[in-house]
Amino acid sequence: MKVVRKYEDLSTQVYRGVALGNFDGIHIGHQSLVTALLDECAENNLESCVYTFLNHPLNVITKTNASPLQITNTTMKERIFESHGIDVLFLDEFSETFMNLSPRDFVIEILVNKFKCKVVVVGFDYRFGNKGLGDINLLRSLGEEFSFKVIVVNPVEIDGMKVSSTKIRALIVNGDMEKANEFLGWSFTLVGQVVHGEGRGRILGFPTANISINPGQLIPQLGVYATKVVIEGNTYIGATSISSKPTFGNKDVTVETFILDYSGSAYGKDIEIIFTKKVRDQFKYNNENELIVQIQKDITNIKNIYKNN
Repeated sequence: MKVVRKYEDLSTQVYRGVALGNFDGIHIGHQSLVTALLDECAENNLESCVYTFLNHPLNVITKTNASPLQITNTTMKERIFESHGIDVLFLDEFSETFMNLSPRDFVIEILVNKFKCKVVVVGFDYRFGNKGLGDINLLRSLGEEFSFKVIVVNPVEIDGMKVSSTKIRALIVNGDMEKANEFLGWSFTLVGQVVHGEGRGRILGFPTANISINPGQLIPQLGVYATKVVIEGNTYIGATSISSKPTFGNKDVTVETFILDYSGSAYGKDIEIIFTKKVRDQFKYNNENELIVQIQKDITNIKNIYKNN
């Protein structure tokens, strides 16, 4: 997959099918859209392209930091789209100039002139152009005028609930990783570099890998989670604590993982923490011994989770 950030890097000799949207989470609803795009491109010998933004449009529109926390950062988006077989991922910068494009100008300048678009795939609630004035009906009309096909993908539902990024954020914030992963169609993952923490886990006998988290990244509810940890291509079982360390009087939230059966040094390495299930809530213990006993129970519980699954 080719990742492109400049229009001049797009070949003008290639016709494309383009999927449009924000794609935060690339959940099963988004995946159905990607599947529709790939099928149409294969049938018509088109290059498949996903067009989305590096920054959230809401921040530019409101001139505030009003955007929701990200389920998937750019690294994860690139990885997931590539795994689905997309040819080109175009990451644009949403700006005031872009925001002020009329729906018609967006179609002509971007889809027709830049992307040589022959197929456009969008979700059922897609809107575009200045103030979101463009809707599905207008897009279809413009498609007829400029000779591109418009495919509208209906929402996906699970247990009567429409799958959406908003719903998935709420599930993650509430610690319901099993349902969130079902809606995502993949297991929620945090990617970060291992940094030095306070070293308290090592003192307690459970050395942990602490990862740096981007301020815009969504993290699950405080508590302990059964996770899998990928380091340099190898996968281990992990006990991940998302905590403000109440036993020790701290307030800053940290993400730290005790990696079972891992003996090397992870400092400075990029690791993936793949969330399976919440084991328990955060709790303040009276002393270190009580905490050690609980950690031992957590590890046994987590081993059983993966043994049984």
